[in-house]
Amino acid sequence: MTKANGSHPAKRMVKGEPPGRNGSAGGVRASQADSSMSESDSENDDGFHLTSASQPSSSYASDAYKPGSIKHIALENFVTYDHISVTPGPHMNMIIGPNGTGKSTIVCAIALGLGEKTSVLGRAKDISEFVKHGHEQGSIEITLAGKQPGSSVTIRREIHRENNKTVWRINGRICGAGEVARTTRSLHVQVGSLCQFLPQDRVVEFSKLSPQALLRETLVAVGRDDLLQLQADLADRRQRERSMLADHRRLSGETVELQKKYEALERDVQRWRERQEAESQLRVLTALVPVARYTAAKALYDGAKEQRRSAHARYQEARNAAGPAEDEILEIEGRVAAAENQRRQLADKRTAAERSARQHMAKFERLEAQQRDLRAELDAVRERARRRREQIAQLRAEVTRLSAQLDETPRPEGESDESLREMNETRARKLEASNELMALQDEQQALARTGRRINDDVARRAEQLRGLDDVAARRREALRRFNEDTWRALEWLEANRGLFAQHVFAPVCLEASVRDARYAALVETIVGASTLRTFVVQCDADYHVFARHVIDTMRLRVDVVSLRRTLDDFHAPQPAERLRALGFDGYALDFVDAPRPVLAALCDRDRIHEVPVALGGVDNEAVRAQGFVKEYVAGGTHYSVTRGRYGSRAATVTTARARQHARLLSAGEDDEAREERARCTREMSELRDRLQANEQAMKRLAVRDGKARDAHRRLEAREGELRRQRDARMDAVRAWERRKIHVDSKLAQLESLVGEERRDAQAGGAASVAQQERRRIEQQLRDNASQRADLVDQAQRAAAESARVLHASVAAGLRGLSDARALAGLRAEAERQRRGVEDARLAFDAASDAFARAKQHAKECLDETRLVTQDMSDAERQAVRDAQEQRQDVTCEALEIELSTCRQRLSMAASAGLSARVMEEHGRRKQQLEANRAERERIGGELRVVRRQKQRLREQWQAPLEGIVAAIGRNFARMFEHIGCAGEVALRPAGDGVVVAATAEAEAEAEGAAPRDDEDYGAWGVEVRVAFRANEALQALDSHRQSGGERAVSTIVYLQALQALVSAPFRVVDEINQGMDPRNERLVHALIVDTACRPDVAQYFLITPKLLPGLEYHARMKVLCIFNGEWQPESFNPAAYIAHQRSSSSQAA
Repeated sequence: MTKANGSHPAKRMVKGEPPGRNGSAGGVRASQADSSMSESDSENDDGFHLTSASQPSSSYASDAYKPGSIKHIALENFVTYDHISVTPGPHMNMIIGPNGTGKSTIVCAIALGLGEKTSVLGRAKDISEFVKHGHEQGSIEITLAGKQPGSSVTIRREIHRENNKTVWRINGRICGAGEVARTTRSLHVQVGSLCQFLPQDRVVEFSKLSPQALLRETLVAVGRDDLLQLQADLADRRQRERSMLADHRRLSGETVELQKKYEALERDVQRWRERQEAESQLRVLTALVPVARYTAAKALYDGAKEQRRSAHARYQEARNAAGPAEDEILEIEGRVAAAENQRRQLADKRTAAERSARQHMAKFERLEAQQRDLRAELDAVRERARRRREQIAQLRAEVTRLSAQLDETPRPEGESDESLREMNETRARKLEASNELMALQDEQQALARTGRRINDDVARRAEQLRGLDDVAARRREALRRFNEDTWRALEWLEANRGLFAQHVFAPVCLEASVRDARYAALVETIVGASTLRTFVVQCDADYHVFARHVIDTMRLRVDVVSLRRTLDDFHAPQPAERLRALGFDGYALDFVDAPRPVLAALCDRDRIHEVPVALGGVDNEAVRAQGFVKEYVAGGTHYSVTRGRYGSRAATVTTARARQHARLLSAGEDDEAREERARCTREMSELRDRLQANEQAMKRLAVRDGKARDAHRRLEAREGELRRQRDARMDAVRAWERRKIHVDSKLAQLESLVGEERRDAQAGGAASVAQQERRRIEQQLRDNASQRADLVDQAQRAAAESARVLHASVAAGLRGLSDARALAGLRAEAERQRRGVEDARLAFDAASDAFARAKQHAKECLDETRLVTQDMSDAERQAVRDAQEQRQDVTCEALEIELSTCRQRLSMAASAGLSARVMEEHGRRKQQLEANRAERERIGGELRVVRRQKQRLREQWQAPLEGIVAAIGRNFARMFEHIGCAGEVALRPAGDGVVVAATAEAEAEAEGAAPRDDEDYGAWGVEVRVAFRANEALQALDSHRQSGGERAVSTIVYLQALQALVSAPFRVVDEINQGMDPRNERLVHALIVDTACRPDVAQYFLITPKLLPGLEYHARMKVLCIFNGEWQPESFNPAAYIAHQRSSSSQAA
């Protein structure tokens, strides 16, 4: 047995279509996937296959399918189906069956299988929600007719629930969604257009289409994307034209204003130029004064220069007259210098001779000193022999005395074995005590580290407990991360509660909490995110205060609600005992704690008093059988139950995953938090016990450490005492050994002296050492005497040379004295001549100084002139030169008077307030005026170009568009007339009057421009006007004026009016006849059959849950009957049913 919606047992049944009015028999035949399947086997097969009831006519041949039309549909685990295989005909296909059997599911499969998004259907958001409940994967396979006769394109979409992903295949090859879109686009499939694909949930949207949207949908349906592009281009040119006109008018106004300001500046510019001329005259006069000063200074400079030249000539004459006397003085001075030089050379020679004599005498004195030293050394040799004999006698006596004393004092004993053993034992015990102390210190440090770690753990547990206590802060922080605007509004509310008459509740997520944390995610699955961030006020006055400050002033996007109902107004649909019998734990309201107004808001917005929840699974079949539950959460899944409006009102279940974790709601302190608190408390108790045990161990170690330190100090004292005893014994031994060494030393010294004496006595005939020493000294004395005699001879020769040199030096000095007397006379004459030269030089210097001062004064006057004239123009410099020629006889004083008068005149002119900015402003305004005129000319040219382009585009766009709308209008009017009503479809232009309001100046400048219009092409649309009653005026079709049935009739008639123009290969209309009265339904059906069964029109799918008897039938129609649900009979023979219907039709005929 199959199961509808994956839960109820389903019985499959196929019924044939009753005969139509033309007597033809129409119907379908359904065959099982495996005709040999037994009853038990059929319980495991949830699919069925729909085919035509009779052999296909020639119109059903494969070559009759238009490219892109649907040849076959196969679904697996899709929404209500386990498996289904549908083979539609190439023309009109009617899919009929009661509500809830899965007719619209086939529509969903067509849209999703051809690459459209879920938003086109207006149902579930995620593609994974279309996989049948209880399965992890589903698939859609659609075969389209290819462009070549007999060819096909098979598109398969595999949907995976787990990751909400899709795998696409084209003809068995894996591809991407983009390739699928390109393939369907190449076949002109238009699933996204409401004019071509109108699913059940979007029927109402068609009547809500604006004229502009209806025009777009119509052009898409007829395949005229080029007209849409032309319309977009026209709208763009229109926008550019409006922008250019606005710029042109703005520039025209600015040009007029600039012209007025420019003319006003002209008068100020004239006054400024007159002032400039006066200032130029002032600059000329200002330059003339320093020029006159420079002319006078130049005359003084020329006179000083002539005087300097005359003084320089006199100075040269005096210098030339003093020249001969100077030459003679120089000659005599040369001779005096030569004599002085000779005298100095002789003096140097005499000095050298005297130095040589002194050196010889010094050597002589050193030899005499050496002689004295040798004689003293000879006396010392004799004295040493005498002293040695005396020293030997003394050493013998001292050795005898010390030896006697040493023999009387025995050698002290050193360290004994007993004392050494005691010392070693003491040291070993001390080492053991030290090791024990170190071990105790290590244990104390380890215990201290353990204590610190325990204290750190205690602090961390305390911090965790404080964190568990701070639930409100955590929830506020979660709200801030969730929605910043709501958090800011809460901050403002807490600071301004005095503005409200009654208490205003914080956002629901802060006021409400779940009693049991296990239900927090379930409650948050039911309660919307907007509700969780909603503020609750208790009166309308507070609502307006809150909205004015927070929403209007602060511009925050928050939700606020003011309810007039209380919590007592909301009642559970069934008692709790009945819920628990179904496996539920209770209603969501039962698990939420909050103030009563907040609970009332939750009931009003999210119906938590009607939604049951369960942590585990429930009996879904029993829940749906009860019929009072529309929504529930159980076993981690969110169920929504809807029931059909016709037939048996079978239930359809939509499932979604429940939220796994709560983001904002918390239970104050859930089980996990309580377990965490208990664990932290338990661990803190254990840590405190460990800390106390650690402190006791530290105390015991402190006692042991004190005892060990006392033992160590006693051992150190004993070791010190033993060391002092040992040192005293060793000091005595060392003292005796020092005396022994002293005796040995004296004895060795005595033996050495005696040995020397013995060696001298044993020398025999040979000379003794002392005699050899005496002979050496005597020989040195003889050599010393010989050297002294030689030195006396050399000193005598040096004295003779010194006398000779002294004589020659005196003779040279006398010659120099004679020349010096002659030089003195010449120098007196030369001095007189030098004084004359000096007087001439002084006069020249005075003239040079006067020349330099005159030159400096002239330069200063010249610099002043240049400073005044350097910023002048060439014309001003020429004016200064002309004025200088005109005023050659005018003095500086007269010029200064004229200059002062000019300055006073300009001072009076300056009071007018003009400045150089007048000229700058005048030039800037002139440039701006010229730029505005140029920009206006440019915009005018571009405007003419845009208007011509717009005219050409309109000629290409308007005529075809009007033709299409006119054709649709004719079909629409004819069809409405056929059903006894009136209707029209017209193209509705739109304009704004901007172009007509252009200025006359713009019109004059727009030579050769295209005709102007006010049409806003982007706002053009298609308007549908209908009248369903006699004497009723045509009214525009919208979602307010007409009833639901009238809107449905208008929609289907418009779609049928498009039928002959469409380029799409197929069209789908789902349950368009809902809400129609029988008459309209019958007329509309006939209209659809007439238009959809023509030879060359697109494939048509009409889905409806009900049909009237005796409807129009055509041989090109194919009726697909779906019987799927719990209300089917236990057994059904489709072939027998069809045979019975044919027999009944034949008898009736």
